[in-house]
Amino acid sequence: MTKRPYRILQTWKLIEGKYPDWNLTFVGDGPDRQSLEAKVEEQGLKRVTFVGFQNPVEYYKRASILMLTSDIEGFPLVLAECMSFGVVPVVYASYPAVYDIIEDGVDGIIIPKKDIFPAELTARKVSLIMDDENIRMEMALAASKKSQQFSISTICRQWENTFNEIINH
Repeated sequence: MTKRPYRILQTWKLIEGKYPDWNLTFVGDGPDRQSLEAKVEEQGLKRVTFVGFQNPVEYYKRASILMLTSDIEGFPLVLAECMSFGVVPVVYASYPAVYDIIEDGVDGIIIPKKDIFPAELTARKVSLIMDDENIRMEMALAASKKSQQFSISTICRQWENTFNEIINH
């Protein structure tokens, strides 16, 4: 129960009425899916879809924002992946690697960790980029550029440089 997808629903409940042209799609599956679907029904949330495990590429291509509200992550590849498609990540700052991947307000949004998930703050920050296409596009471009730091060629080059330094010293 570390992914905490119900936090995304908390945020969506606060903003969905303001954005009739936006949809929320859950890609993936897990033990919480049935309870999440029930919560969507119970709260009368609209435009929420659960697609289960899928190849995420087609979803990245049409997405504008990716929300990751986990309590615990190592280095979540989903962030580098989504950023490579120009998708703006909105991430809960509950693990240190988030700061290695995202620069808040530049190539994504970092929601500060609190004792209780700040759904209202998250809704305000998500609304800022939903309301302003120029800001969203600037962040998407910055995210795409940042993702190149995590590409296979970049990582391989870094490993090669490290091995060469070890061998030559």
